[in-house]
Amino acid sequence: MPTKLGAELQRPTEITTVSSAVAKLITPFWDICRLKQAPQDIPESRFLFNTVLCAYLLLGTTINLIGFPIAEACMLSLLMTALLLLVIRTLLQLRGYTGRMLQTATAIMGTSIVLFLPAFGLRFWFYVIEKSGTGSNLAGYIWICLFVWERFILAHILR
Repeated sequence: MPTKLGAELQRPTEITTVSSAVAKLITPFWDICRLKQAPQDIPESRFLFNTVLCAYLLLGTTINLIGFPIAEACMLSLLMTALLLLVIRTLLQLRGYTGRMLQTATAIMGTSIVLFLPAFGLRFWFYVIEKSGTGSNLAGYIWICLFVWERFILAHILR
């Protein structure tokens, strides 16, 4: 029977296993962000899509909480996600690739999740700048770079 100390020593292994699983989940999306993989390399999986969709909604709500009440942040995140999925579906139908909806949507939302951390930091920086009444050209330049990078990623996914 394991002792209390033995149970505590086993926890880092569990944490390492979870962090390893998260790293394996994020790595393909990071590779798409670096334009090294394509959306076809993402498995066509309803479970993966639903997992990424939930994370995308949660992180979208989190980033919208900076400056919006929680109800508005949730509604804005839901609306943005619904519009994103509608645009993806429409573009794929126009090109005759409706069978790639799951992979394309998963890839776009997954890469957005990868870019969440720098976007969240910048959003918070803009919020602080706005509240303090000052300005920062550097924040704007970084935001433009992130925006342009995301457009390259979207073009890479949708080509």
